[in-house]
Amino acid sequence: MLALLTLIGGIAAPICLVSGLVFLSAGSASLLLNLEAIFTMGIAIAVGREHLSTKGGAAGALILAGAVIIGGGTTTGTTLHGALLIALACLGWGIDNNISQRLSIRDPMQIALLKSVVASVPMLLVAGLTGARFPTLSEASVVLLIGAVGYGLSIWLDLLALRDLGAARESVIFATAPFMGAGFSVLVLNEPLSANLIASGVFMIGGVALMLKEDHAHWHRHDALWHEHKQLHTPGDQDPHHAHEHLNGEAKGVQSDSPFWHSHPHKHEPIAHEHPHVSDGHHRHRH
Repeated sequence: MLALLTLIGGIAAPICLVSGLVFLSAGSASLLLNLEAIFTMGIAIAVGREHLSTKGGAAGALILAGAVIIGGGTTTGTTLHGALLIALACLGWGIDNNISQRLSIRDPMQIALLKSVVASVPMLLVAGLTGARFPTLSEASVVLLIGAVGYGLSIWLDLLALRDLGAARESVIFATAPFMGAGFSVLVLNEPLSANLIASGVFMIGGVALMLKEDHAHWHRHDALWHEHKQLHTPGDQDPHHAHEHLNGEAKGVQSDSPFWHSHPHKHEPIAHEHPHVSDGHHRHRH
């Protein structure tokens, strides 16, 4: 599954993106990149059995509207060829996000590292075969720094969000990225504050606030399940999904009278209860 994730999201989608940018203006490309959120949400709900309430859907619509506004609403310079390539890239990342959500219950740092390393080698080969110039030491240093923050750190944080929110809700919050970038340009690069940025901010802040107010709770049943992932044990207020004994020394050497994290194979006993939840790794059920 990790190999498929790397092939689609780390190799195929970026190639489609840079190929499509040749045929598009910056404004139209920015607008088309919002398709990633739509594809992610659609796949999560239709294939991944995730649930998004009416309030969550409205939040997504507000944030996507803000993303369109910040792009200026322009489609000047759009070509069918370029638009299809960008759409394919966004579809690839939509698939990537949903596969990543399934893997996010594992160690996100390992997944981010493996995805980055495994994708980089084929991309270097493609660059070499197409005659790309290898960057100088100073250029490579800058690119590595940008990649470490903008790709490596962002993948790790995104995997944590996918684990706790599910792919549909993650895509809604992720769609605020254009506003964050524009805000950075105003605060750090001293670019002028535009009416589009202000309007976009109003829509996006409203959408995020609406999403945070979403309260999805109902009676549901969990079947027995064996798996392994990092989990938090909190004495006195333990998550019922992880209220298990450590009979094989899994907690050996741990200060068990205070909250602690660890990872080991464990069994989830069947349980039926009602509580607020999202479509995380433990709550993929039909409604």
